[in-house]
Amino acid sequence: MQFISIKQNFIWPGIVSIVIFLWLKRMRGLALVLATALAVSISDFLGATLKELIARDRPCHVLSHIKDIANCSNSFSFPSNHAVNSFTFATIVTLAYKNLTFLLYVSALLIGYSRIYLGVHYPTDVLSGALLGILIGFLGYKYFYLKILNFFKNKFPLSNS
Repeated sequence: MQFISIKQNFIWPGIVSIVIFLWLKRMRGLALVLATALAVSISDFLGATLKELIARDRPCHVLSHIKDIANCSNSFSFPSNHAVNSFTFATIVTLAYKNLTFLLYVSALLIGYSRIYLGVHYPTDVLSGALLGILIGFLGYKYFYLKILNFFKNKFPLSNS
């Protein structure tokens, strides 16, 4: 459970996936990569801002019976940024490529579950993070991806999409 919860474990697989995706999907791929990066950046900022505003302590800080399986962050708990970001990513990508829905949402659910299992989030932190992530992902698809893709299609009409 700890492996899936560590962001650094996904850097190289993510970079390789992006390169392959851009090579295969070209213009649509570039539009999705740009829109996803923008949406996840916004979701990460919004989640971090909400943590500071709400200031809910993590379960690993207040519940004495929780084992310290993972390092318990000094930041606040609500909402789970892991959930916000992974559900933002899953939503925007699956709206563009429906065949990835099962894989990406199962991954997002596992990431969210791992945060509860490790004692660093309450279930409501993850649930609210997931809902916020789905909303941001939908808005990112509608207002970033579709607009970027339309811009590329108008700017480079003969390009392979």
